[in-house]
Amino acid sequence: MPINRSLSRNVTFYDTTKPDEALGGLIQNGSITEANFLDILGILLVVERSPIRVQEKISSRIVSRTDMPLETGAYDIYCNGMYYNPLIYSLAQLLILLAAIQVSNEPWIPRSVSYQISSREDNFCHEIRFRDRKCVISGVSVPEIHIKANNWAIFEAAYIFPPEHESLWIQSHHGQRTADKDNATVSSGINSPQNGFLLLASLQQMLNQYLVSINPDDGYKVVVFDMDLLGYDGKILDPVCRKPADPHCVSDQFLRWHFRQSVLANVRGAGEPIFEHDFPPGTDMVGEILAGPYARERFELEIAAWLREVP
Repeated sequence: MPINRSLSRNVTFYDTTKPDEALGGLIQNGSITEANFLDILGILLVVERSPIRVQEKISSRIVSRTDMPLETGAYDIYCNGMYYNPLIYSLAQLLILLAAIQVSNEPWIPRSVSYQISSREDNFCHEIRFRDRKCVISGVSVPEIHIKANNWAIFEAAYIFPPEHESLWIQSHHGQRTADKDNATVSSGINSPQNGFLLLASLQQMLNQYLVSINPDDGYKVVVFDMDLLGYDGKILDPVCRKPADPHCVSDQFLRWHFRQSVLANVRGAGEPIFEHDFPPGTDMVGEILAGPYARERFELEIAAWLREVP
């Protein structure tokens, strides 16, 4: 059964004309600043008048573009940066202003959580391992003796943009944004090391579920969109994978894409489902997928992932 992303939220936000229906929310583990919150709302909300004014319900404090940690609680959003003052606006005028707030319908891109690296990605895996040599979020290094023995048991070369969506990658011309764009052997470019980094296997699952992401526009800060049980929230992506002098360093554009998708998955409305990925032996995996949400999309993703393993 898919997990509900909204159950543990400690921040919610509302259109004041519908005070009982949250536009969305998030889990504040400590790393999200007031400026980050405004940027997140900029991804989610479509407004006819700007800027918006964000006001904490109980204290009436206005959220501003600062590095102060966002306080937990409920927030009201006003369009045009205005709040209701009966000396200036009639209630009818205020309702017209607030009606301009809409939640973006930008598509969320679900990922296959059972994806395995196949022979097509051997070079991607090799380059990621020997560029990073550590989990770039947790900081756990691969012992040199394990590298010599080719023992990468608890580490995974993780894709930022999912390979099972290669057709979308091509349609969006992402391959032209890699250093290998002129290399015919790279194919679409989705296997460029700029589209990945080395993670602990558990963190790869979180990345695939959009539960952890990197904000390249805030000092490469790690944001955990779930309860931060292991203390990753607020860490900084290790510089080993993002050295500017390295033409194959991780791409800010792909990190930015993933962060945007994480906001759409976790913060908008009630959030998207978190899919089960640990199917015990004997489980009817296809039946479980078809009985759950996004059944057709998930089934197509699994087929796409399996087909990529065919030479």
